[in-house]
Order: sequence, then C-alpha cells, then structure tokens
Amino acid sequence: MTRKKNSKSRTLTHDDIMHASVRVDPELRRRSELLWEDRSPSSRGPKAGFTPDEVALAAVEIADADGLSAVTMNAVATRLGLTTMAIYRYFPNKETLLDAVIDAGTGSPPRWTEPRDGWRGEVVKWSLAKRALLCSRPWLAELPFVAAPHGPNWLSWLEAITDSLARTGLSAQDVGGVLSIVDGYTRGASDSAISLSRARAQGITEEQWAAGVGADLGRAIGDPRFPNFAAVITAPSDGRPRTLEESFLFGLERVMDGIESYVNANARPKTRATDSL
Repeated sequence: MTRKKNSKSRTLTHDDIMHASVRVDPELRRRSELLWEDRSPSSRGPKAGFTPDEVALAAVEIADADGLSAVTMNAVATRLGLTTMAIYRYFPNKETLLDAVIDAGTGSPPRWTEPRDGWRGEVVKWSLAKRALLCSRPWLAELPFVAAPHGPNWLSWLEAITDSLARTGLSAQDVGGVLSIVDGYTRGASDSAISLSRARAQGITEEQWAAGVGADLGRAIGDPRFPNFAAVITAPSDGRPRTLEESFLFGLERVMDGIESYVNANARPKTRATDSL
C-alpha cells in the first residue's frame, strides 16, 4: 500500500504493521519488549522478592484507590515494603511501570464458551464488559492513545471481539471497520458513566453529580447558539427518563442494528450470518 502525500489524516495500514519493527522508535521498542518479552527482574544484587507482574498489580491497587497520578516509584515501593531504588530492578523508569500498570489494569476480556452465542450477542457482551471495565477503573480512560506500547491484555480484548465478528462472514477489512465502530461507541457512550465513577471516587454523590451536569446542560435553554439541543432537553418526556445504563444499551442496540443490516447485505454467501441477539 502507498501513502497519500500531504494528507492530514491516515489510517493504520498493512504496511505499517508488517514493517513496524524497523520503524518504531527505539525507546518505544524497548518499552514494548518489557511488556511482551522481558519480564524478568534484573539479576544484579540479591534475588528479587517479587515478580514484575506482582509489582504492576501493586501499582494497579494504588491507581484504583487514588488515581493514576498517585502511581509513583516511591508509592509502589512503600506498598511492597521496598526501597524506591529496588523498583528500578523491575522497571527502568516510571514510563515502563505505567505501561505494565495499564496492561494489568486492562485485564482479560470475556471468554466465549460452548455452545457459542450468536455473533451479535457476543459483541454486545464484549461491549458491556468493556464499559464495566472503564467504569470500574476510570483512570484507564484518562490515558492518551499515543506514544505508548500496547500489551497482551489490550490485544486479548481485540482478539475476543474479532473472534465473534469473524463469524459474520464479512471480509477482514470490514471486520476491522466494525470492530472500530463498536469500540468507539463503547468508549464514547461511556463518558458520562466514567465521569460519575470519578465523581464517586472523590466523594461526590450521584445526586450532586447529576445536579452539576444538569445545570450545565440547562445553559442551552434560552441561548440562541443552541436552539436544537435546547428543544431536545425541554421536550415533554414520553415516560420515565432512561438511566445511564439504559441509554447506553439503547444506543448499542441501534449500532448493532446497523451492523447486522450491513452483515446481511455483505456477508459471503457461504457464511452469511443469520444469528442475532
């Protein structure tokens, strides 16, 4: 594949992936190796009392309690009863420690068991599990998706949803596109729930959080810059307002309706997906 010149944006190509090893920044390559290959502590000095994975899990506990900003080499050392310098036997710097924390915090995706559900049902379960993860560990949503290696757990989540979407009969390119749609919706539509999780962690009640968000949304009313949105939020309700979870499911079902329609029209004839939620 060739790259378009003077393009303001581009997608990840097959060429990018196949030749990544010769293009990646040396520092990022080393950080990736620490996630994927080199998981042994330094052989210098006395025998290590912990494994790198145990150190990373201790750091995850700190992030869960006080946020990612609380994860420092000193804080992790104190939690494990070590000196700060001892942590450098496991991770050469804070960046590599955070890489491991992020992957450990991401955890494992849902596991499909026999008999398998239809592909749509499994994708919905994947999305709900991803949302639950982001809400339980809101610090994961704060991370920029740039200049950082991605570990085994991150790829395990992609493998799980790809395994389900591959059963649709869509082409590999379409499976990749649908994967991005589902993941993008899951992250984007979970923003409010993640915000609520952060608020609760700071001692803010759900009622206080809702009042604050409602006050900001209410600024649209009467403001000539936001007539359409104001009309939406002031329209008479058809019934009980949806909860955050119900709103997420409503949108997810609409996304899945669109995907299923596309599958039915474009799946390969021999493997056309007819299962549904």
